Amino acid sequence: MDIVMNRVPFDENSTNKPASIFRVTTYEYHYYSPKKIYYPSFRLRTANTAFLPTLKETEEWVAHKGRFYRRINIDNKPSSYYGTYAYVITEIPLRIDTNLDYYGISLSECVYSPDGTLWGKRDYCNIIPDNCFSPEEYNYWGRLCMFEGRKPEEIKFKPGDIVEVLGYPGNFYWSSNRVDLAIVVKCPPTISEMSEKLQHYRATHSGFDLCDHALSIEFGSREDEYEVLSLACEGIDHSPTIATLRPSIPVSTRMRNRLQKVYQQYMDKMDGNKKQEGNGK
Repeated sequence: MDIVMNRVPFDENSTNKPASIFRVTTYEYHYYSPKKIYYPSFRLRTANTAFLPTLKETEEWVAHKGRFYRRINIDNKPSSYYGTYAYVITEIPLRIDTNLDYYGISLSECVYSPDGTLWGKRDYCNIIPDNCFSPEEYNYWGRLCMFEGRKPEEIKFKPGDIVEVLGYPGNFYWSSNRVDLAIVVKCPPTISEMSEKLQHYRATHSGFDLCDHALSIEFGSREDEYEVLSLACEGIDHSPTIATLRPSIPVSTRMRNRLQKVYQQYMDKMDGNKKQEGNGK
């Protein structure tokens, strides 16, 4: 069969996603129990993977597994469900030539808590295929990759909050199958904030910079993230909104104090830099 006949259909103004399937990945604590892990970081293992044809069936699959998790925790019986950390639903495009696992790319992605409740969703695409043949096709994918901001209720943390960062293929910044404790410095933008940034960008740029492909690079997934500080590395790091979770085990006073100290030192440094800039003027 001619390979061109298998290409994703698109038109110049389309925002419809191509055909896809859905993958559910279950992440478990490496030692099968949250009682055997410690901060500031711990490992996970990829337990199971399932492929389903529709989002509805995928959500039902996760809900079914979540019911087992809740039952096990209520009855306090040993089970592999007890060690579940999270479920990740990845929407995988069909007939796309790209490296799925290495880059963690997808049409959309959802993170679910172990009890089967939705934690966060990325409903835009983060993929530019390797085999685009025209500017129109690049712009088509650019429209699918645009991030328009978060609703206020989707931004669940504020600066100074202590969080966990889930490392998995969909998180470009962190090692996979790992969780790190961190503290929030800056939150992802709201819909109104993103709209203002886009308006300012359009007013100060022209030509190629305003095509859909170029806009998606400036206003894509890298905007949809928290800035955080962790004990694993120096300086600011980034964590996708849906990969930033509440601590799954109690945070000790010692660990909390260490993170708050790092946070305060960073804020003091930023204040000092602002004063120097002000004096320079």
